[in-house]
Amino acid sequence: MSFLIVMEKRIIFKKGEQREFLNSVKTNLNCTSIRGLLQFGFDIPYSTLKNYYNEHMSLPKSLFDNLCHIAKINPQDLDINYFESNWGQIEGGKKGIRVTMKKYPREIKKWRTLGMENSPVIGDSNLKKIKEPKLNEKLAEFIGAYLGDGTINKYQIRIAGDYRYDLEYHKYLSELIFELFGIKTSMQKDKGHNTLITVISSKNLCSFFNKNFNITYGDKIRNKTIIPQQIMNNKKFFIACLRGLIDTDGSISRRGRGGSQFCIQFCSHNPFLLNQVYNFGRELGIFTFHDKTGAGTNKWSNIEKYFKIVGSSNLRHIVRFYLRKYENKTIYQKEIPIYAEQDLYRNMSLPFKI
Repeated sequence: MSFLIVMEKRIIFKKGEQREFLNSVKTNLNCTSIRGLLQFGFDIPYSTLKNYYNEHMSLPKSLFDNLCHIAKINPQDLDINYFESNWGQIEGGKKGIRVTMKKYPREIKKWRTLGMENSPVIGDSNLKKIKEPKLNEKLAEFIGAYLGDGTINKYQIRIAGDYRYDLEYHKYLSELIFELFGIKTSMQKDKGHNTLITVISSKNLCSFFNKNFNITYGDKIRNKTIIPQQIMNNKKFFIACLRGLIDTDGSISRRGRGGSQFCIQFCSHNPFLLNQVYNFGRELGIFTFHDKTGAGTNKWSNIEKYFKIVGSSNLRHIVRFYLRKYENKTIYQKEIPIYAEQDLYRNMSLPFKI
């Protein structure tokens, strides 16, 4: 016989209002269904979530608090009550408890102690565990991808791309994330747009980046987010980070009449990050220009040097460079998917370097 005492309080709504609360959360987070809430890092079975939605079960306080936080709902605006987790069983179970206490007076204390030892930590019961790797080139590359076209809050990291050209790259990122942190990602495509978003839902992961790399939650430009010092202090890590930056928020494209000129450029409205990238690119002997929103080079020999030293994990860039170098072709962006389907590119080891 086992006896588990769960200490967490429950949230009690009036009839129909728990479902209404979850619908408000869903709406505020732009989820198309209640299942969509699971992408925000809540490690609970979908069947349990449905029971909450159908009001067959009351909400645990930690889950309720987290939902209010991410959906920006003020709990004080809600007509709710707090009860101990076993409130619904108290009335019907009083008689049984009295009988049990009389029958097992010595065992009760032991069961309570065991229950406390095995009960989850309040507030952490819904968090996904992650691997926390030491800084290496792969982690530096992922940080670069985030700094290029990502966002972060306390519960999620989201990295954006173009569905037409970046799908394979985002598959690469998903594999990289799983290798680094043991977390599965989800991909979303905005309806009516070509925006592709890779979503990593984990409060622990967001906290890991915030605490270890001083990556601040919220707007990167307003927060003046820059490449972490640990990466800047190591040339190999900085090179990997630069690859992630260019692969997400950079371009390798044709310029001039008939594509006579080629260019590699990193674009950003964050002047602090842009200066870091330009200065390092110049130290590598690659970047030759810097303006208000971009840094890069139009010099073909420097572009070749970039692919020798830094390389790319994004087929969007690899295809255009490869065709220019080995077949003397300069293609338009819209032509990239046609070539990217070829076995030559699909079977390439990433990151690609020459």
